[in-house]
Amino acid sequence: MSCASAGAGRTLFKLSPLLLPLIVLFAGGLALAAAQSFGFFLPFPYEGGTLDAYRKLLEPHYLASAGLSFFVALTSAVISVAVGAVVAYLIWRLPDRLEGAAVIYKVPLILPHIAVAFIVLVFWSKSGVISSIGYHLGLVETVSEFPSVLFSGNGFGMILAYIYKEIPFTILLAYAVLKRMNPQQIQTARMLGAGEGRVFTRIVLPHMARTLHTAFIILFLYSFGAFDIPFLLGESSPGMLSIEAYNLYFRRELADRPAAMAILTCMFLFSLGFIWLYTRVAASMKSRERKL
Repeated sequence: MSCASAGAGRTLFKLSPLLLPLIVLFAGGLALAAAQSFGFFLPFPYEGGTLDAYRKLLEPHYLASAGLSFFVALTSAVISVAVGAVVAYLIWRLPDRLEGAAVIYKVPLILPHIAVAFIVLVFWSKSGVISSIGYHLGLVETVSEFPSVLFSGNGFGMILAYIYKEIPFTILLAYAVLKRMNPQQIQTARMLGAGEGRVFTRIVLPHMARTLHTAFIILFLYSFGAFDIPFLLGESSPGMLSIEAYNLYFRRELADRPAAMAILTCMFLFSLGFIWLYTRVAASMKSRERKL
């Protein structure tokens, strides 16, 4: 056994009093959710079949809900990572005297998601700040003419909230990586005639790639399964999967509880599959870049 393996084993052993309760609770909750999705260990007599809850998820309503969840999570994560990477690079390029002022980007990080949802409501509702500005500028004659950004069935309100919250998270991670980068690489590339775009795509972006991949996975999976922002800004039909599970568990009949657990089980399995697939694709892209 190597020294690194022995050290990792000792660390896990020291942390076991904290890790074991968390593992037991997580594994126990997951096992109970999976069992109840098949109709077992329910607090009432269940007369349905073993796979009835999963068959219910194939109904158009739940498929639309899954599609909306995927669209919102993918769109918000892609935009947040892309914009965050560019802004992190711009902050890194700032002179030292202005670098401290850029700390303002961290403000959304300290806000809870529920507060961000209220900010989006205040600014982007039909009677919000943006529509009021448009009215006073003569862009709209009445607030009813303001475009339906929220509750329009496309999830744009949730995407706006996630972007506002997640771009600073990406900036924080990417900027920390850039702080460890040697600026002479940029200077050398420019001396050789590389333009700003080529410097960013060929030198800066590969340097941030691993961190950006990690940020994308975190942001995508959080947006895919979150409850707070969809609860305030989500549509009633179709709703995000987290809202559908909540409604089935708390607002419907007891007989719908297996369907709620089936949604949670499928979301967990999808998350595992997404992480595996994304890491494989990212690794294959990296290997092809090396061959080129």
